[in-house]
Amino acid sequence: MTNALATSPVLEGRRSLFTLLRAAIGLDAGDDVAMHRPGKDPIAAAANDPDAVPGADFANPPDRVRWLGKATFGFNTPLDAEFLGLPGATMDAKWQAWLDQQLNPASIADADCTARLAAGAFGTLGKTLQQLWADHVVADPPYFTRMLPAYETECATLIRAVYSKRQLFERMVNFWHDHFSVFGFDYDIAPIFAHYDRDVIRPNAFGNFRTLLEQVATSTAMQLYLDNYASRGADFNENYARELIELHTLGVANYFGPGDPFQVPCLATNIHCPGSVPAGYVDNDVYEAAAALTGWTIRNGYWQYPTENDGAFTYRADWHDRRNKIFLGMYIPPNNQPAMQDGRDVFDRLVAHPGTAKFIATKMCRRFVGDAPSEALVSAVTLDFANNLAAPDQIARMLRTILTSTEFKNAWGSGMRRPFEMTVGSLRGLGGNFSPRPDNTNAWTMTERFVYQLQLCGHRSFNWGPPNGYPDRQTAWASTGSLAMTLKILSWLPEMRVDNNNGAFVNDILGQTTAAFPTVAARTAGAIIGYWCDRLLGHRPEPTYGVVTNFLQQNAAAGEALELGTDTWNANNLKLHYTQQRLRSAVGMILMSSDNFRR
Repeated sequence: MTNALATSPVLEGRRSLFTLLRAAIGLDAGDDVAMHRPGKDPIAAAANDPDAVPGADFANPPDRVRWLGKATFGFNTPLDAEFLGLPGATMDAKWQAWLDQQLNPASIADADCTARLAAGAFGTLGKTLQQLWADHVVADPPYFTRMLPAYETECATLIRAVYSKRQLFERMVNFWHDHFSVFGFDYDIAPIFAHYDRDVIRPNAFGNFRTLLEQVATSTAMQLYLDNYASRGADFNENYARELIELHTLGVANYFGPGDPFQVPCLATNIHCPGSVPAGYVDNDVYEAAAALTGWTIRNGYWQYPTENDGAFTYRADWHDRRNKIFLGMYIPPNNQPAMQDGRDVFDRLVAHPGTAKFIATKMCRRFVGDAPSEALVSAVTLDFANNLAAPDQIARMLRTILTSTEFKNAWGSGMRRPFEMTVGSLRGLGGNFSPRPDNTNAWTMTERFVYQLQLCGHRSFNWGPPNGYPDRQTAWASTGSLAMTLKILSWLPEMRVDNNNGAFVNDILGQTTAAFPTVAARTAGAIIGYWCDRLLGHRPEPTYGVVTNFLQQNAAAGEALELGTDTWNANNLKLHYTQQRLRSAVGMILMSSDNFRR
């Protein structure tokens, strides 16, 4: 006997989309990677090719849709309308105008986002570091109050990602939070995490890397996260120094092991690094950097200084290791250096090293272009970094080179959107009304469910435990488990209700559809799915368009108008209710399609 359920249009449509999705990210039907676990490094087979590109051949979206999709948290129709309204006779000219605007975020009116943040009444986001420390650490408040600055920063981050018009800026804030990653929900860090986001990362997102590097180093969050606050004299702690070199500047590709630093080959003469410049670093360089940074600490009521307890950075000269040091071939003299100069010499040496320029350039290219950017593009951006070491807009110049390159403009499908980008991008396309905020009640709020779903995907903001930050490469997110959790949250977005029961829909799919087709006769399955493909994907790719159209159409004749009515849970009108539910499911299928995952 034929199993009617196994051959139903609903299941067949979903199976088709899942098969297409796996093909689009380069997975065969039998391939699998161990599930990405929140707060832990992804486990992947060594044989997996980190530079794998999609194997399926889908039509590319229009140029502007690709460009806007990669430079923002997601294409949507208001963004498209604003872009098309910019001056310029060609798409390239409009793109230049858009970049000029986005690279000057202060010039962009952002009233809707500002109003949503104000309506959230976030009580901790405006507190100074000293206020945060006093209220959420020294006062020893209940757990929720202690963690509230991290919760509120997370909610504000979601609001900005979905609703801010300063999209390129928010993308770079996200990039630097990954690059200079700290575990925001750590018991010690959460109380002051709002300061790290507001006063360290955000002001420097388009600025100068050297400035950003030192501000990160002196931030209370990083001091606590990597233990430099406890590094004193000969009893130095190497945690921060190692990650400073391995993750923040030179990168592990420039690591020469535990050997003799004088055996590391030297680079050719470099105008930014005069003298003998080692090609990379060894463990001894880590130890010397750690010694140079002793005495860089925070005012946390340590027993020697019990009255100094406001959480602010301070330099304690009596904790500093004053011996001479040799770091990356540079001699640091003993005793007679001004306060903090040893550490600043280390930062200067690292930032001027060609390896740092290439490491940062590669990561930025990967974020905005794809998993395997060309050496030519990386070299061009590396040159921007090296030639603008003191420029206040060094990072913005690098970004402009990336986003105006032919490679950026032509690349598509060489990477996969991560769960956070997928989720907030889908919310942008749906045009919903979601303003998350923390809640200390026993109710299972929509905000809690939303961030919990992101956590199951492995991509809740600021929730990555190791210091290497959330990964960019698609192999970290392409396991069946991670995809399944991402598909689950995408399928839920059209169903989101304000009270998670029978309240108003956050994303009013039915209302927006009937408004788009006020004439009932125009409400055919093909027209409706075309409308939602245009909104969510920027085009109508096959086979997604055909599969979802067939799903929505069900047994209706081709070209037959669908009866949608108004939202109702009336049990006496089941046919109408099921058609409305099928519409929401169809929109969810577009969100879950391989076309929506590509970048």
